[in-house]
Amino acid sequence: MHLEKLMNIIATEGKGEPFSCIKDLVENGLSLNRFAEGEHRPNRNETTLFLAAWCKHMGFTPEVYHDWLIDYAVDVLSRISSSASSQIRHSTKSIIKFIHGSSGAAFSCNCQHNVFKAICSSDCPIYAEMGAIYFRNLEIAQKRNEELQQKSVKNDPEPDPATLTVTKRYKKQYDESVALITQYLKEGRSKKDILGILQEQGYKTITGLDWNPGNISRISAMNGLTVIKRKRRKKEPAPAQ
Repeated sequence: MHLEKLMNIIATEGKGEPFSCIKDLVENGLSLNRFAEGEHRPNRNETTLFLAAWCKHMGFTPEVYHDWLIDYAVDVLSRISSSASSQIRHSTKSIIKFIHGSSGAAFSCNCQHNVFKAICSSDCPIYAEMGAIYFRNLEIAQKRNEELQQKSVKNDPEPDPATLTVTKRYKKQYDESVALITQYLKEGRSKKDILGILQEQGYKTITGLDWNPGNISRISAMNGLTVIKRKRRKKEPAPAQ
């Protein structure tokens, strides 16, 4: 319903197709089953900010999508909020006002690294641009950490491997992991088999964490591949007495 309404707005305004992550969020909301236990899950306001920033990026004025986003927040995002409908309406209006009144509220998705774990496609028209921004921000954050570490260990002549940038430490093996996952998915291997291989060979994600089933699912979705589920063995009938 909400995706259909958004597509009507896009058609009326003469804009392009919404990105894969936007379609996923609008159609499915925040899919909590994609998050590991204890992992940070974006809240209602974070999700609303993201969608409002995208609307601004597309060139929509607040009047164009105001009612649509409020209805979406009340109907869909209320599932991850304890606020009353009236509070959700009020905060959504405030977020829209903030997005369009702030020059620094630019749309940024971080591609497949997006905090919503929404579906991402390499065919997205801003995939390369957003990916470059993501890695640049990572480098900046890591350099700041390095400077802080260096100030606290001035007397230590040995460089600490932990202060190396995330991209330098894990980017190469992350790319190798994605290539392996894609290859194995095309071969029809199950998610469990692929995870076993990655863990056995010590591969890590871009942030240095172990691969998990959700990561495999996102890679498969990003490449339009299907994850094969391992068939359960049928129990053999008990022998006749």
